[in-house]
Amino acid sequence: MTDNISPVTLDNASSNKHNELEKTSPLSVLQCGNDFSEYIKLYSPSKVLAFSQLFPNATAIISRYLKLPTSLLLVNSRFWLNAEQVLKEAIPNELPSDYLLSYNQESLFGRLSVSGHEISYSEGILTKLNNGALVLNVSPLLVEPNLWFKLKSVLQRGYLIASDAVNGERIKQTLPDLKSQPINIKLVLVATRLQLEELIQIDPEYTQISSLFCELASQIPANQDAVNTIANYCQHLTQKLSIEPLDLDALNTLLKALSIECQHQQQLLFDPEFIQQTINYANLVSDENKISKDDLNNYFKEIYEAKSLARKYSEQSILEGQVNLQLSGENVGQINGLSVVELLGYPCEFGEVFRISASDMIGDGEIIDVERKVELAGNIHAKSTHIVQGYLNHFFSHISAFPFSCNLVFEQSYQESDGDSASLAILLAVSSCYAKFPVKQDVFVTGSLDQHGNVLPIGGINQKIESVTRLFELGLISNPVTIVMPKANIINLTLNDQTLVLIEQGKMLIHAISHCHQAFPLVLNKQFEDVIKTINYRIELANKEEMEESSSSLFSRLKHSIFH
Repeated sequence: MTDNISPVTLDNASSNKHNELEKTSPLSVLQCGNDFSEYIKLYSPSKVLAFSQLFPNATAIISRYLKLPTSLLLVNSRFWLNAEQVLKEAIPNELPSDYLLSYNQESLFGRLSVSGHEISYSEGILTKLNNGALVLNVSPLLVEPNLWFKLKSVLQRGYLIASDAVNGERIKQTLPDLKSQPINIKLVLVATRLQLEELIQIDPEYTQISSLFCELASQIPANQDAVNTIANYCQHLTQKLSIEPLDLDALNTLLKALSIECQHQQQLLFDPEFIQQTINYANLVSDENKISKDDLNNYFKEIYEAKSLARKYSEQSILEGQVNLQLSGENVGQINGLSVVELLGYPCEFGEVFRISASDMIGDGEIIDVERKVELAGNIHAKSTHIVQGYLNHFFSHISAFPFSCNLVFEQSYQESDGDSASLAILLAVSSCYAKFPVKQDVFVTGSLDQHGNVLPIGGINQKIESVTRLFELGLISNPVTIVMPKANIINLTLNDQTLVLIEQGKMLIHAISHCHQAFPLVLNKQFEDVIKTINYRIELANKEEMEESSSSLFSRLKHSIFH
């Protein structure tokens, strides 16, 4: 029998290195959120509303486009108001321009009307805005593709034909000749990437029109320029509402909300419509002629509660015991994972705690993924399970036959799921199952793995952690708990105030790790090497028992043949 010590533990220097790696400390409150007060203190109000400074590359493309013979500019922007303001700043005032979020055939190409034997033509925006710039939201073109093909034809030939107008294809009389008036217009289409892809599907040859492309990011770096621009926009809106400008605390609250929308400590959502809606709504709940920090928080709370019905049903099922969670003590092969629930047609996502369990049996080292077997999990989930199996089995390559297999179940999962964020939890549950070391049930784990054991970032980290906060609010836990998450996700932590209070009180200990070995002391109270040694010992006992049974069987057969 080969030595039962895994190759990773043979080198004392390597072992010491792993021991150093496994030491982690809980994250502080400052690491779990952000504060923009220092930026706001340096902010000086300006009467000029300027978005373009945040998008210098796009602004340069727009200004050059206006000087080129190119007739089409595609602006990739998630938010119409953002694109509209940047374009207004980049397009000179002396150049005629118009911005249309909604339009139809008549507003673009005009209308033909018959009065007796005479046909009259009412001009559309293309004629009225000749030699100017027309900015269109792409959505109506996707709803009514015929509009796009008509626009494309006008740009290609350089003039209108009467049949483009409303009623042009119905009137049987001789139509007026519009060729004498050339159409020279700069067309700007504002669209998201998905909408551009849809346009390509409608017309794969849309590139027949010479065009330029630029994009406006929906997320911008959280720096002084960004804070100044957003603060200026807020003050511009408060001025329109005839209320006092937002004070430092209110601005800081709004900026935190924009950061939470991005789930990134160094990014801000730049959505003028979101800011506009927030200030308008907060103004309704304000008792004075001023929007305070509390007014903004009340608005965010109301909006959050208005979209919480599915989440409340989930919490109710936990309170009623319909979902079985163990939140204290220890258990072998059982661990609490964290997931994000996404429902079709539902406007928001929420985090949820779920249980992963593993049970071993005689086998060949396979992790039998029940979710995948019954087609309740997708390909990414299947890939992550194979990565965990390969990583764990790597430490037993010195053994000719790994004698155990493991049955893996996501308990009480009744709908299809996918993703690899449970990889770390799966590894810990399976390791606990093989080594018979119990898992602490007041620990919650999320994180993806590569085949070298590195813990990789995952999505929805804030929703996942805040799902544990709700367990405190529901009274299901009161003692300190531990959360294990990827270190790379620290920058994504923009946790709500309730969670930050728990962290400050020491009731929520968040450990951010970069390698799976660091999770074992936190979850199993064992070093990774100890787990491997114990599994090796179990394998050795199993092989020894098998050899004894084989010897006993052989002796019985010999005895039977001799004496009978």
